[in-house]
Amino acid sequence: MSEYLFPFRLFIRVAHTGSFSRAGRELGISQSSASRIIASLERDLGALLLVRSTRAVALTPAGSTYLANIEPILAAFDEANLATRGGSELKGRLRLGLHSGVCLREVVPKLSEFLEFHPGLVVDLVAEQPYRDGVRDRVDLTLQIAAPEDATTAMRLIGSTPRVLVASPSYLIRRGVPNSPVALMTHSIIAGPSPSGGGAWFFSRSGRAVSISAEGKMTSNTCEVAMAATVNGIGIMSTGLWSCQAEIDAGVLVRVLETWDMGDVRLYAFLPAGAASKTVARSFMRHLASAFHKQV
Repeated sequence: MSEYLFPFRLFIRVAHTGSFSRAGRELGISQSSASRIIASLERDLGALLLVRSTRAVALTPAGSTYLANIEPILAAFDEANLATRGGSELKGRLRLGLHSGVCLREVVPKLSEFLEFHPGLVVDLVAEQPYRDGVRDRVDLTLQIAAPEDATTAMRLIGSTPRVLVASPSYLIRRGVPNSPVALMTHSIIAGPSPSGGGAWFFSRSGRAVSISAEGKMTSNTCEVAMAATVNGIGIMSTGLWSCQAEIDAGVLVRVLETWDMGDVRLYAFLPAGAASKTVARSFMRHLASAFHKQV
């Protein structure tokens, strides 16, 4: 790592982690050394970049502006070096903002494949369901579930999976198998996080469209909790096939109303820094798109 650039890289890590000690550990120096280097940078700039307290470190307005300016410059510098060396192995840090359900089921296995090719990478995962704010979390790449009407031109479609209805065999023995979308109105509904459930469920078949209210017997803000409730026979759940394929294969869940189309669940990638995004972020986005394409 260039000695000249080290203070700037350190500042970026302190800004992202909110901690001198953690940033120092990541870069192999002590907390006191990290604090001293940042103080020297602030003196050179003639501006206070960080507010220190006993509990946290936060950016000042000047620090926020400086971070927004310096990160793209370092990203471009790293990319230029990589292109000049002609090396294929990526190094550094990749910070991902993820939809937690898709993260567990689909992204982490593909991340494992990526890290095998790039062992010098360090990855930070920020997982929420749904994932919302890549700017707030200062991530390099966000992966989020979005309906087509919610997607923007800045997003890249990574993959999609059919939306399905599932229930446990025990539930269907006890309550019966619905033979139409309308029949679901007499069943126990488990509403997971949007867009997996809640609000209304839409169905189509042979040119016929039907919608029903999906007010739940039970609601959850995470797909995994709703899935556990479904496996345990509480009701019928709508989710992407990604989220339940393992349970279907194991026989603990079965599909309901398979002849009706409920549309797709779509995973999009977004680079908050746009053209100035890190090489590693763009590379991982391409890796994901390729891996999902091969999976279809």
